[in-house]
Amino acid sequence: MNSSVKSAKYIAALRTELSDARATKRAAALINQRALFPHRGQATLTAEQLEFSDWGRQGSITIARESVRRVTRQFDQHYGAFVGGASAKWGAPIIIELKDGVVIYVLFNHRAFLEKTDNPEWEEALLKWLP
Repeated sequence: MNSSVKSAKYIAALRTELSDARATKRAAALINQRALFPHRGQATLTAEQLEFSDWGRQGSITIARESVRRVTRQFDQHYGAFVGGASAKWGAPIIIELKDGVVIYVLFNHRAFLEKTDNPEWEEALLKWLP
């Protein structure tokens, strides 16, 4: 069994979920951006995988590091700075692009009032984790 490298609370959404969000959900996100992120739980990064607990009805999901194509931390057309608190340093999502085409947007240890995350540290850890 792998020992835990890093762990944090997360909120996340698939790119398809962000793209499909209706105007009412986007308006609600101006007050609380969690409205756009339906997945919540604990993220655990080990030497071989990234696990998101409580992803949905299927339970946890795990991502093998070999299945990740790219990791970035940025705002884009699916989740912009206006909704994300305008701070690229603290509010930009981690975007995990998988080799199968799935794209996941994650906010680690999101603090809604301050619109801060631990994403800078998580980006660094994930980039070091990649093969």
